Amino acid sequence: MPRRIAALICLWLALTGCGQETQSLKLAVTTEEPAPTIAETVKGTLVASGFDLSIQTATNPADTVDAIRQGTIDLAIIEEPERALPGIATLAPLYPSVLHVLHREDVQPANFKALIAGADVYAGPAGGTAYRLLMQFAADAGLGAEDYVLLDNPWTQSPDVYFVLGGLLSGDSIEQLADYRLYNFRSSDDVDGGSIAHGIALRHHQLQPFLLPRGVYPALTDKAVLTLSIRTVLIASENLASEVAYDISANLFTSAQEIALSYPLVTRELDEDLRTVALMLPLHPGARRFLDRDAPGFVERYVDLLALYFTIFLTLLSGSIAIYRYRSQVRKDRVDSYFQQLLDVRKALDGGHGRTECRQKVLAVQHEVLELLIDERVAADASLVAFISLSNQLLTELGGK
Repeated sequence: MPRRIAALICLWLALTGCGQETQSLKLAVTTEEPAPTIAETVKGTLVASGFDLSIQTATNPADTVDAIRQGTIDLAIIEEPERALPGIATLAPLYPSVLHVLHREDVQPANFKALIAGADVYAGPAGGTAYRLLMQFAADAGLGAEDYVLLDNPWTQSPDVYFVLGGLLSGDSIEQLADYRLYNFRSSDDVDGGSIAHGIALRHHQLQPFLLPRGVYPALTDKAVLTLSIRTVLIASENLASEVAYDISANLFTSAQEIALSYPLVTRELDEDLRTVALMLPLHPGARRFLDRDAPGFVERYVDLLALYFTIFLTLLSGSIAIYRYRSQVRKDRVDSYFQQLLDVRKALDGGHGRTECRQKVLAVQHEVLELLIDERVAADASLVAFISLSNQLLTELGGK
């Protein structure tokens, strides 16, 4: 009996999936908020679904991407790059990382070049996304590396300009920045869509204009501020198993509201409707399969077109059959007329006409029918065989061969 019970328990474990090996994954994330907070929320979501997820710190996005390619980590949360990265795919977009550019309150820069020129600037860790963006923006403005100073950290020396990318500023950060004001990438004479932020977004495709409404940072500005943002995404190797990618994406998209509790801007990106979103890193096939799970199949998508083609096919088929029947009937009627001519010859013979004359008429009819057969104006069917047989029989009666 104990053996039977043990066997039943093993069978139950197999059927319910208990005892299956847990999928272990490593997630790399920067120390800049909200990435660590969201990483913990994502971890809780995935662990509840049977994944074993460990989180490790990453600083340089390039090193993180290399680690994914080498297989030393499985997942990473990064800002989208300016161009596609070979071998790297998106599992889900998470949230926009917002660019905060702040300058001392006693400075009123006329433009971005005047803001940066001669300034001590803190742009986050060296090699980070904000660091690289600053150098690109400065180059666009015609400034070289010698025209400004990049600080290693904002504590040993007070920066003239903060150029930071990440989540919305916390209360403590706003208090520490009380002597600074937000730089606005929009001027009073801009037309809709014609601001410097829109111009930058055209040159750097991974960026989008982002509006900070009035009242978000009342201590830093008394008006709405236009800045820029970069979509932050969860990435993996394109060689990650499709089933694993499917399960991770399914968990993230279905838990979007829960994740948004840790950071409200999550709902701006973690949306299943990605039809109009131009991701810099393409969706992993497993993630795409999840998003397309309810999409109509081929027949459903093209049912109207298929119905039209089928209707046209039936119409053409019916027309072809009608034409074939008509031509067959015409051929039959034509052969029937020659049968009638043979009957007229027999009547003429019975009426006393000469055999030679009647024989010539039969031969003429045969010759005409053969020419029609060559021209395919009569069919080589049973009617034609009957005609030839009857005409030959009549010729025999008339004394011909």
